[in-house]
Amino acid sequence: MKIGGRMIPVLVSIKSIQRNYEGEDTTIELVAPGKYYERNGVKYIIYEESSINGLEGTKTTIKVYPRSIVLIRSGSVRMRHEYILGEEKETDVDLGFGLVTLKVKTHEMKVAVKEGVGDIHLGYDLAINGDWEVYNQLIIHLQEDHVHGCEEFVASSYSGRATQSD
Repeated sequence: MKIGGRMIPVLVSIKSIQRNYEGEDTTIELVAPGKYYERNGVKYIIYEESSINGLEGTKTTIKVYPRSIVLIRSGSVRMRHEYILGEEKETDVDLGFGLVTLKVKTHEMKVAVKEGVGDIHLGYDLAINGDWEVYNQLIIHLQEDHVHGCEEFVASSYSGRATQSD
């Protein structure tokens, strides 16, 4: 069931911090309008990616269950990945020019979201084609968006704001 029978327009702020095996951090931040709703006890967050993280033309759906988080991407990149605290999960990612196998072991998973406002924190090791590469932290902040409505989000070509730092 959607909250109050409607989708809530939200601003989705995503901060991704990747630490490589040498201890160097790379941070990517993205802010995009999106939508939030709940149905059958599952929280849904949907937004469009940006060129800053190489995912322009990709729609991301985050499904928050009581014990797991599922990240689904469709468009220029296609993937479905599940994060469960303490478990390793593997998936194939279609980058449009071939498949890449990703494996994550989730070490941190905290969700504090109510009615489209709050935070999600994921911390996980990431292996690419079998080689453990980086430790990644994904911090997602949601706030109600009083400027962009859901209809504008769907119909617009708004690409969000993004910054990248090394």
